[in-house]
Amino acid sequence: MNERIICLDIGDARIGVAASDETRLIASPIDTIYRVGWGPDVKKVAEICEKYQTTEVLAGWPLNMDGTAGFQSEKVRKFCEQLEKAGLTVYYQDERLTTVTATNALIEGNMHRAERKHNVDKVAAAVILQQWLDTNRNAAKNNEQQEEKKMEENIIELIDDETGDTVQFELLAGIEYEGKQYIALTEAEETDEESCEVFIMEVATEADGSESYIQVEDEAVQEAVFSKFLKMMEEAEDDE
Repeated sequence: MNERIICLDIGDARIGVAASDETRLIASPIDTIYRVGWGPDVKKVAEICEKYQTTEVLAGWPLNMDGTAGFQSEKVRKFCEQLEKAGLTVYYQDERLTTVTATNALIEGNMHRAERKHNVDKVAAAVILQQWLDTNRNAAKNNEQQEEKKMEENIIELIDDETGDTVQFELLAGIEYEGKQYIALTEAEETDEESCEVFIMEVATEADGSESYIQVEDEAVQEAVFSKFLKMMEEAEDDE
């Protein structure tokens, strides 16, 4: 699946264009569009998107230094509305100081002033895109780490009385019933949600304050707690 995204640094006279690689790790400057009118400009952007096999566009959002949107932001928004009408999906990224960053990079590369003027917009687009790629990648990594941490916190290890082996269970829910606490568990390695078996256990508090889990022998209690667990799951689905 192609995951490229095109980035635009939209100015009144020129539009700098950059593109990501398919893994969305690296942004590269690719073109500068010299503006002639909304229709031809939108058509050119659409052609570039078609070339790179994507419908996703990131637009630099020219906010004021205090973070507010101004006249230039409104012009960018209106142009992006035309891109959306052409079937493209548009995202926005704060572009404050990116032109300065791009210009400094070109100066450090010993590029002559005339060349800098031709290249600065597409380099600025690459700076904007790289910031967006890095931010989204870091956010995705943090979310993944949080999910892993959440999974670890939901894992309970119990000893199989027959074999003495340690078995990992995923904690599904805590349930209160007639003044006692119960938990619903399923084996952590079970991947088929449709057929996974749910175990109900009573939570007992030891003298030292630690918790232990006791198999529920009373079938009536087990069925009542399980029914309450199913109702909790249904209510949770309805809230989503």
